Amino acid sequence: MTPFKLDSEPKIESGFKTPDNYFENFQTALIERLDNEPSNKETKVISIFRKRKTVLFAVAAVLALALMIPAVYQSYSKSKDLDAATIESYLTEEGHLNQDEIISEIEPESNIIILDTKEIETQTLEDMLASNPNIENLVIEN
Repeated sequence: MTPFKLDSEPKIESGFKTPDNYFENFQTALIERLDNEPSNKETKVISIFRKRKTVLFAVAAVLALALMIPAVYQSYSKSKDLDAATIESYLTEEGHLNQDEIISEIEPESNIIILDTKEIETQTLEDMLASNPNIENLVIEN
């Protein structure tokens, strides 16, 4: 390792220099400048309430949107009719309804279809059952 010589190397100057007697005269110059300035300058005051109003308006807008989302969602729901499972569970739980009451609650258009069905003659029914070899399966299914 070579010896390190600080004194022989040329030093780089910083380029910043203080005037002569700067630190000795600094305190007196500062006091003179403060005495010469007018002390009654009007300072700018930023109101806290103005910012508070903006924050309150923002919070109110967010709350209004949060309260409107469920109302809008319910009004635009696509299925307003009851699904078949709900109707079926209602009918099974409400056991005191008889068949005539259930039929009377059906819409009039489908009620007409039910009442207008033609009765099958007894002879035709007997012929169909006699000609079908799987009569036991039909009886079990129905």
